[in-house]
Amino acid sequence: MEMRTPRQFFSTLTGIITAIFMLASLADRELFPVVFDVFGITLGFGLSAIELVIPLTALIADLGMYYALKTYLKETTDPLILHLFLPLAVTLTIGVSLRNLGSGLTGWGLLFITAALLYLVLRFEFISCDPASAHRALSIIVLDSLCYTVFLLFVITLRANVIRPVICLGSILILCFVVSVKIYSFHVVSFNVPIMALVTTMMMIFSDAGLRFCPINIVSYGSLMFIWYYTFTAFLIGADREEPIRSVLLRILPVEIPALLVLTYSLIKI
Repeated sequence: MEMRTPRQFFSTLTGIITAIFMLASLADRELFPVVFDVFGITLGFGLSAIELVIPLTALIADLGMYYALKTYLKETTDPLILHLFLPLAVTLTIGVSLRNLGSGLTGWGLLFITAALLYLVLRFEFISCDPASAHRALSIIVLDSLCYTVFLLFVITLRANVIRPVICLGSILILCFVVSVKIYSFHVVSFNVPIMALVTTMMMIFSDAGLRFCPINIVSYGSLMFIWYYTFTAFLIGADREEPIRSVLLRILPVEIPALLVLTYSLIKI
């Protein structure tokens, strides 16, 4: 029997994860409900089907990525764990989006968009891990951009649909740390990547907590979070490279000018 190519394998893996999310979203009911009666006060707790499969699908995505790297790439110089961060983050983004948007038209549309994003992440992660690939440099550039895209999609989805601040801050803590580790692993040489990712995560949590008290719409919130996140990571990367501030500014302005225009437009519309 002919062995699957990496492209076929990642297509199948993406299809399996998408199908699991679709079935869980259609189920849309509480599982394992628990009711506590404390001093006459009734407290209910339970997990929905989609909440139950979010960690399961994240595990499937990472196991699939790990299997592909071990099967199709016999020799690689990168630690394999670095290539498991972004598939985990994208899968969590899909799960949180579906949990909040449900099985409506918007939810299905976002599911297929994020599923395509997951496939791109899996493919480019595989290419970036292959030292012999002629497209490795391009894959790193694409993955770097996808990291910021995943962060933006995740924080907007949370702000739009999750009311409880504790859930939002906890979710941002996990995903921002994961994405930041991946971004810094592309660029940082002399600094400690996990510490830089932790510092960045704490700054974004403080930013999210502060923006909750500001009377701004979802577009303004997403623009501000993206601008702050991109600026902060760019300056930390520049500090590692010992770049002058002018060089860092010239590097970030082409990305942030469109975000600033969107922010200005959204503030005018408030």
